[in-house]
Amino acid sequence: MTEDILLKLQLSLGAISNGMMVYPINFYDDVSSFFREIELTVEIVKDSSPSTLYLPELSIYVQCISLADYQVMKKNTDTLTWQKQYVEQTGGSKEWIRIWEDIWYKHFEWIKKYFQYRKLGYKSIFARDLRVVPIAKDIANTFLEAEHLLGKVQAKSFYGLVVPLHRQFRNISSEYFLGEQKLVGVAAFAKPMLMKEKGFEGKLSGELIRFCSILGTRIVGGLSKMIQYYQQEEKVDNIMTYIDLEWNRGEGYQSIGFQEVQLTKPILYNINDQGDRVICRSWDEATVCTAGNKKLRIYFPEN
Repeated sequence: MTEDILLKLQLSLGAISNGMMVYPINFYDDVSSFFREIELTVEIVKDSSPSTLYLPELSIYVQCISLADYQVMKKNTDTLTWQKQYVEQTGGSKEWIRIWEDIWYKHFEWIKKYFQYRKLGYKSIFARDLRVVPIAKDIANTFLEAEHLLGKVQAKSFYGLVVPLHRQFRNISSEYFLGEQKLVGVAAFAKPMLMKEKGFEGKLSGELIRFCSILGTRIVGGLSKMIQYYQQEEKVDNIMTYIDLEWNRGEGYQSIGFQEVQLTKPILYNINDQGDRVICRSWDEATVCTAGNKKLRIYFPEN
């Protein structure tokens, strides 16, 4: 994190701890100004709390939450009501994204690229031109740090989607390589676990922790190809994953057979001196929180 961004977060946190309602910076203006800089129309959604922008060219609502405003809002609600209100608000046909002030300043470069690519349109890569290979943790995490909002992750197994040499004629672009093969997608899986859940006792379950492609690309059939490969390797009976409600609905996962099994509670955080989120236990103490996750699971037929 740059010193300038860290200073902005520290100023915001200072405003919260001192009970100030005068913002040292205007987070909302920063967000709306950025969208206008990349020539997107920005409409202010009136009478909306938290503050919300609408981007008609992309059909996306962008909900912005400053650290100070969250402290005010959470006094009139609780964890589950907070989640319920967001789920109800975002349940229509339009896409919603929630951006927190700390995420905006800490991951501005990623968010900037994300919306620029959304404006330009994704480039499609077809899974039939790729193959799945195991990859080293350091290679996977280098990829994830640049291409995924949440960055690197602790996991047991890492796999990559690569362009084999006989498919190089497709001219698929990537700055990541495994030998002479271009790396365009990465998945990370936890160690398979035996389930204790009633009705599934003894079933072997895998967990997909991360899956992403290069920013600005969509790998058509990539998730299915990765899931199929992993299932054959580990012989799991099912695979579960979590979808961040603030950035994703999980429709792509559900289209290939994942089923919703649970909404997890919002995760509560404080922000440390480096601007990183650190889990805390109390709603009253939390500096930021999430809207929770959608837990999904895909089941495989018995052999």
